[in-house]
Formats: sequence, C-alpha cells, structure tokens
Amino acid sequence: MKNIIIVLLLCSVLTSCGEDSFEPFVAINLVGYNLDDPKTAFLVNARSDSFEIVNASSEEVYSGKIADPLPVDSLSGDQVSIINFSDFRQKGEFVIQTMGPEKIKSQPFSIGQNLYKDVALTTIQSYYYARCGTAIDNGNPWKHPVCHLDDAVFWGNPDRYKKVTGGWHDAGDYNKFSINTALSAGLLLYIYEINSQVFIDNQFNIPEADNGTPDLLDEVRWALEWLMKMQNNEGGVFHKVSQKHWVGEFLPQNDPEVRYIFKVTTNSTAGFTAVAALGAQLFAPFDTVFADQLAKAAFRGWQYLQEHPDIQPSGGFENPPGVVGGEYADDHDKDVRLWAAIELYKLTQDEKYLQYFTRTLADYQIDNLPPLSWKNFEVLALSAFLNADLPREYQEQQQQIYDLLNGQAKRLLKLHQANNYRHLLKENEFYWGSNSVNLAYAFVLIQLYEQNGNQEYYRVALDQLHYTLGRNPMDISYVTGIGNSSVQNPYHQFSEKLGVEKPVPGMLVGGPNNHLDLRGHDISDYPAKSYEDRFKNYLVNEPAINYTAIFAYVAGYFASPQKEFFTKQ
Repeated sequence: MKNIIIVLLLCSVLTSCGEDSFEPFVAINLVGYNLDDPKTAFLVNARSDSFEIVNASSEEVYSGKIADPLPVDSLSGDQVSIINFSDFRQKGEFVIQTMGPEKIKSQPFSIGQNLYKDVALTTIQSYYYARCGTAIDNGNPWKHPVCHLDDAVFWGNPDRYKKVTGGWHDAGDYNKFSINTALSAGLLLYIYEINSQVFIDNQFNIPEADNGTPDLLDEVRWALEWLMKMQNNEGGVFHKVSQKHWVGEFLPQNDPEVRYIFKVTTNSTAGFTAVAALGAQLFAPFDTVFADQLAKAAFRGWQYLQEHPDIQPSGGFENPPGVVGGEYADDHDKDVRLWAAIELYKLTQDEKYLQYFTRTLADYQIDNLPPLSWKNFEVLALSAFLNADLPREYQEQQQQIYDLLNGQAKRLLKLHQANNYRHLLKENEFYWGSNSVNLAYAFVLIQLYEQNGNQEYYRVALDQLHYTLGRNPMDISYVTGIGNSSVQNPYHQFSEKLGVEKPVPGMLVGGPNNHLDLRGHDISDYPAKSYEDRFKNYLVNEPAINYTAIFAYVAGYFASPQKEFFTKQ
C-alpha cells in the first residue's frame, strides 16, 4: 500500500505516468565495487532512513544511514536517495537491504580487488564472435561455419571484384564499415597503450592465443588486416561493404544477399591512416613485418589525403539510389585528419605532421567539443596530441588543448552533480547510442585525470561504469552477460538466430533513445527510461562495435590494480 501511495504521489507531481514503472528498487553496480573505490547505491521510489549490508550467509556486516531523497529526477521520473557505503571494506558477495519503513533488497553484488578486469576481458573477447569471413568455434556455444566469403563486388560495376573478406560485423547485422572499424580498433589500441600490463598473451579464447603477442593486439589485427584490404592502389579507403537493403534476420553463413563495396571516402581514408599509424607503433615490439606494412599503408593513406585536401565525395558519403541501410554519413573530415596527423607524428617524429595539425587546428573552430563517436573524432585527436611527447615549441598548443578539455571536464562535473543517477547525459542526449555518448564523456575525464590526478575526475568517470553496469533507472546491466541482471534480448542476429539461451557476452547496447520510436511505439515519457530489452527494437537494444569499444576503454582503464582510487595523492 505504501508503494502505491508513493507511485501516485510521483505521478501527481510529474503529471503523467504513461506506461512507466515506478516500482521501488536499489540501484547498484551489478558487478560490484573495488575494495578501495567510492561505493554508492541508490534507493529508488521508496523511503527508508537506514540500510544494512548482509553477506552470503545472511549476516549483517555493515549498516548506515540513507540520505534524504533528492528532488524527483526529471529524466527518469524516479525519486532517488543516495546510499553511501564507501568505508565498507570487506571482500565478498553482498546484498543491501533497507531497514524500513519499506524493506527493499538489492540484487547481489561483489566487493573485491580489481573487479573490472574480467569485465574488460569479456568485452574484448566479444570481438572474436564478430569476426567475418571465418568459422567461429572456440568451444563455447556461440559458433558458426565460415561466412561471407564472396566479399565483394563493386556497387555500379558488378563485374569488378575485390577480395575484402575479414573484419568485424559492425552491429546486429553483418555489414562492415571502415570508419567505425577504425574508431573501434583505435580505442582498443589506446587502452592497450595506456594499460599494457593488463593485456597479455594467452588471455582470450581465440585462435592466435599463445603466439607471443598480446591477445588484444591479435584481435585488433583481424580488423587492421581487413582495413588494409579496403585500401586501393592510390591509398584511398573504400567506405563500406554492405547489402543493398535489409531482407531479414539470418545466421552469418546463411546471409542470402549480395554484398557490395562502396566508393572511397576521405573520412574512411583518414580513419584508417590514423589507426594504421597507431597500430604500427604498438605492433613493432611483436611483429616488425606487420608493423612495417601498417606504416607503409598509413603513408599511402596520408598521401591520398594530401592529394584530396577537401572532403571526398563532396558533402560526404551518401547511399546511392536504391541502397537502404547503414550509411555512416559525415559532411566533414578535418577531425579525422587531425587524428591521422598526430598518430603519424608519433610514428615518425616528423614535424611536418605537427605543423599540419596545428595549422588545421587553428582554422578549426572548436567551442563545445562533441562527444567522441564515428562522426566526431576531435576528442580522440586532441587527447592524442595532449598525451604525446612533443618538442618544447608545441607546449603552448598542448596547454591550449589541456585548457579546452579541462573546461569540458569541469562542465561534466556540474552535470554529474545535477543528474540524480550521476550520469553525464543532458536531456537531449538520450538519442541513438546514448550509452556510448555517456562513456565518451568518461573518456574525457580519464584523459584529464591522467594529466592532473584530480580524483574528482576519476570518481565521476568511474560513476559512468557504475551506471552502465546497473546503477541506472532500468536496474539492468546494458552489457550482455555482465552483471547479475543484464541484457538478454539484444538486436543481434547471430545471438538470436543461433538459438542459444544467452547472447554473446560483452556487447554494449545503444541504450535509452527518446528521439526515435519503433513503429509509433513510445517506450516511456522519460528519456532515461526510453529503453526496452526487446530483440526487434534496434533503436535501443542493438550492440555495435563502437559502443562496445568505448565501454572496453573505460572498463579496461579501471581494470588495472594501479588505477584504483586514492593511488594518486
């Protein structure tokens, strides 16, 4: 009865409940918390003054007070009260339960050392199951025979063929996009670059394990080798390999549609140039031949970009008439060229790339940095420049970039405090892929924490991991197979048509989206609840390699024992 009264009160305050649920629950990170990290949970849509933590033997091991409720959250409609148990430092499996007047139990969670390493490894392992052009079978249920060996004929010229097998399936479908592959591979390489001690050989269940090269690099190599196939003789990179239109869901080996190569774009060329240059640096200690191949491909890509200084095709890529589906259209490419320039400098130490970077940046008006995505590489390029070892004469530009990123980080701190669930999204940012947008902001905070050791940046970035893994209005982990209650029905054709009980683990789905609805079906009156765990709703429940990559970066950053809280004093 008390729960009903609270719901009615909330509805009267918020005007309309629609189909939204205001059931009480305790929102927690469904994986758990590192021993020395800040630890908070949220009591949602219920009132209670105190809580206790009980262990697996139902023994009380900790108790505390619950803060007064925050104002009703405009993004979710929920009433949220903060439960802080940061000073509880005991390893084990636990449940939080409120003491009254309403007794609400959380789902089980862990407290331990370095909990997020397995999260990061599971996430990166998911890329093996996204491999195209090969049989997938590592002894787990997610397997299929070889697929897509006919990639691909050229759109508009079906008599012309280029062998571009390989790469990663992009999302819930099986198409392949150069710019999104470059971004995803780049993020995985960057987390190796910053946390190489975490990612070692013989760590993943992949064919290349135990070959002397870290398995993360082996997995990224699968993508890089495909991107090299997508480069033409002039150095340009073809935009995508895809079907003409969607015809239904199939297992990869049963995909019936002809797949086409589409025209070269400067966006794809610049993205490949950048990630090839980055890969050349990181593969050099393990495979000098492959590193040299990557470097030469990056130089060819840069030459193509110099010969085509304006975006090609003019106005950006568009699907030709008769083609429906993923487009990855972008009408600007300077951001991706900046990324290519700084990675080529890091590879070669040739100042011509720095001169290009600073000259281009001077003409590139950056006020509010957009979140990192396949369409917006500014943050990636600026972070690489900021973190690079540059000649002294470029310190002023590095300081300017630091100030720009730090200004955004400070704004994020304010937004974090204003959002009851402590995420970083504004109301208008619950669009397609909102989960990756939120984590893209965590990426910025991590870069600044590495620069200045500001523990507030660390804590707020970590809060976005908590949000993604269950401490959110849906009380669910948005990553398949991770956490005690995770996404079960992603729009992922392979998982769905395979008929296995669980989807491929480690994939991040797009998340709440109140900008688009599926066939006129509004999920919620509230942006943060515009989500459903339903297979057919690809607008909110489709994974993608770039979503998973930004999650892998954030989880991989916190996977290091050296990255636990209070280590930078």
